[in-house]
Amino acid sequence: MKKGTLKGLAVALGLSMVMAGCSSGGAPQENKPSGDNTGTAAPNSVGAQVDHKIIGIDPGAGLMKATEKAMKEYDLKDWELVEGSSAAMTAALTQAYKDKKPIIVTGWTPHWMFSKFEMKYLEDPKGVFGKDEQIHTIVRKGLKEDQPSAYAFLDNFSWTPEDMEKVMLAIQEGKKPDDAAAEWVKNNEATVNKWVEGIQPAEGKKADPRVCGMGF
Repeated sequence: MKKGTLKGLAVALGLSMVMAGCSSGGAPQENKPSGDNTGTAAPNSVGAQVDHKIIGIDPGAGLMKATEKAMKEYDLKDWELVEGSSAAMTAALTQAYKDKKPIIVTGWTPHWMFSKFEMKYLEDPKGVFGKDEQIHTIVRKGLKEDQPSAYAFLDNFSWTPEDMEKVMLAIQEGKKPDDAAAEWVKNNEATVNKWVEGIQPAEGKKADPRVCGMGF
């Protein structure tokens, strides 16, 4: 019932820009050595292409604090972490993509931007952003005894961050959450069938709503 999540620095690729491999976040890296860690030595460096700016979210957010720490750890003295909001970050990302320009943003998974845009996480060899986090399904005590079918379904329920991002993107583009979920179910019948396989019908009883997903 757990799903992996990531956080770190993500890059959207312009047509003229190729990035090194990536994992779960970290410092901007260039395809070829170009001088010191600040990225100012070569006019075609990653730093020069993005004006040495990392587009952030709300000041004080945990991800922003981690990014500030990463900038110190990787000695990015000439880089600026731009404060704003999640909405402002995605707006800047959308505009950069339209203009076919590279951009580096603070990012996390799941998020609809990874479903809409070609993006990748930058490497974080020092592990500043920490290990992958998990999303778990939490239910109330006694649910297994009171509503075994609902419990069995939730125990079987599992989908990937990529699945979540598709639903998120549909909602972002204007669909109602129920309609976005229904569309995903329709397009992923094999997966959904595995969730309900072998579960006894609950005779029309409504499942207890006191169930939630929680990140750890």
